[in-house]
Amino acid sequence: MISESKNLNRKRIKVFGGFKAGLPFAKPQQSGLLVQGWVYQAFGNWQGTDMSLDLVIQAGPPPADDKPLDHPRNISLLCKKGQNLGEAIKTALSPAYPGCTINANVSSKLTALQDTAGIYGSLTGFAQIINSINRVLINEPDYSGVDITITGNTINVFDNSSPPSSGVKQIAFNDLIGQPTWIQAPSIAFKTMMRADLKIGGEIRMPKTLVTNSQQAMSSLINQNAAQQGAFIVTSVHHIGNYRQPDGYAWISEFNAVPKQTQSTK
Repeated sequence: MISESKNLNRKRIKVFGGFKAGLPFAKPQQSGLLVQGWVYQAFGNWQGTDMSLDLVIQAGPPPADDKPLDHPRNISLLCKKGQNLGEAIKTALSPAYPGCTINANVSSKLTALQDTAGIYGSLTGFAQIINSINRVLINEPDYSGVDITITGNTINVFDNSSPPSSGVKQIAFNDLIGQPTWIQAPSIAFKTMMRADLKIGGEIRMPKTLVTNSQQAMSSLINQNAAQQGAFIVTSVHHIGNYRQPDGYAWISEFNAVPKQTQSTK
């Protein structure tokens, strides 16, 4: 397999993970598809007695066989004055990503103040321009801006102006590995056992406490409250698995999230 790694380039790939029934900490409803896309690069490595096969995965459909791996998408944006930005984004992405389903769900306040046009070679560059435009149209401390993600053959365009289609995921206290931690204003990071049900752009609610105390039954447990509580939007997901490492950090998911509502410093 290592010697034939080049044959995996451009191939479609799906990676599944989580704790199925029968495994420790099993929560089958949290397991499933972790990542889907195509192999941008595959290479093998041999260090001592360890052999590995590394796969660099790109989201979305692979380029045609006669196109280079970094073939530009040529995303053409044409947003007329008074047009909703979500409609313009959907129109721009449709010809650049044929065969993909594009879901645009953004605020109705994102109405163009003037005609805007541009051509972009990558989804990353296009998303950066869109984010700069929406900051001008909606200058509110609670507004997160427009995000664009690819999951399989689906492109999601969203902001925090409406509830996510997947609903709000409640994080249980015993799902957490350690305490959530502030990493920068206003982002937090937290770890759980590997799970596939939390996606970028999804809304989560952190737990309040492990147990409920009363005057009649005062618990002696310490550290029973989560350090960060309330509603958050997931902004980053990392899945880490190492079947040769026998500790609790060998099969986990790491998440970054921002508060759904922030307080203005003005």
